[in-house]
Amino acid sequence: MNRKVAQYGRCESCGGAVVERRLTVDRRFRGRLYEFENVPVGVCRECGQRVYRGPVLEQLERLSRDRGRIKRTIRVTVAAFESAAA
Repeated sequence: MNRKVAQYGRCESCGGAVVERRLTVDRRFRGRLYEFENVPVGVCRECGQRVYRGPVLEQLERLSRDRGRIKRTIRVTVAAFESAAA
């Protein structure tokens, strides 16, 4: 078993192998939405379930507080599903 798979073990949902991928992740901290690039995340090969390690989540929170690390700001369009035409 390769080291990256061993870090995450098996998927709790389906038992599939969880492998590390580098992804863009959206998270909210203190009511604000942040997008983080190149985040190491465990992803199940079978069902796609994501597994975040504790130190990674802690680092994301630290990054959200460090204004010097913000690369850019983007605008996001928000729509309420209830008001969308079916």
